Amino acid sequence: MSGGPKDNRPIWSGIPAARLGALAGGLAGLGYAFTVICGRNLAKAHLNVATVLSIRFAVSGAVLVVVCLVRGIAPRPARGEWLGIFLLGAIGYMTESSFFFAAIARGSTAAVTLLFYVYPALVTVIEAVRGRRSPSRAVLIALAFSITGSALVAGAGGHVDIQKLGIVFALCSATTFASYVTVGARLSERSDPMATGAWVALGASASFTVRAVVGAGYSATAGHWPILLGNGLANALAFGMMFAALGLIGPARASVVLTMEAVFTVILSFVILHESLDALQMVGAVGVLAAAVTVARSVAPDVAETEAAVAP
Repeated sequence: MSGGPKDNRPIWSGIPAARLGALAGGLAGLGYAFTVICGRNLAKAHLNVATVLSIRFAVSGAVLVVVCLVRGIAPRPARGEWLGIFLLGAIGYMTESSFFFAAIARGSTAAVTLLFYVYPALVTVIEAVRGRRSPSRAVLIALAFSITGSALVAGAGGHVDIQKLGIVFALCSATTFASYVTVGARLSERSDPMATGAWVALGASASFTVRAVVGAGYSATAGHWPILLGNGLANALAFGMMFAALGLIGPARASVVLTMEAVFTVILSFVILHESLDALQMVGAVGVLAAAVTVARSVAPDVAETEAAVAP
């Protein structure tokens, strides 16, 4: 079974899968943006990373399990996929986040974010090599909009400064996330997106729990539970919708739409944290939105070819 988009024919009252996938990716970006806002608040309260992420993923996993039960589906991935999905969170997400926070410690947030957002390009390259064909024109256009827009959103809002080792860590984080997205799509081809998200979250929570126990221990969480729970709920939205997008439009397109996280983060920072909003960031936001629209209007080549082959 291919790791690309599963079906681009109209579903859910005639809405094409490309649009549903773009919507799911956008909602995932919104969820990730909320986790950034929650993370900033919790960092200001001096809660350590292991504590915050251990609780975030535990809550997220529990919420997605409940969602599966309410929908009447098994809260466990398909036979043969569950272990790989669990390890995707336990190893993949732990590795990516460790690189990211190591980069943050050696450079400004703007600089690290600029480097991290090369991951859609990396996903596109991986998919092109794997599929042995060049990316479609729509993907390349969306990718150009996405990278340019993300650079403006991240770079215009803060001082860009980073050490050489920080650059290495940031690029390692981007590469790991690109691999995480592409591998995640392959590992969960037969599993429900919510079940997949639940087990990725539980795997990540297990790793960060071990890290907290063998490391500096847990920070005191009294008085911070509303934000901690909100962080988990936001992550549940992000994980569930991300894996839904991967199934609907494939890794290359989904990774482009996921850069909506940068736009939502800037908007939420302005609304909730009262941070400044630069004009160039608004221009960048338009670029990222243009990328999402391009993806929503596109049809995956492999799906189009399949439909043409079976057409009467």
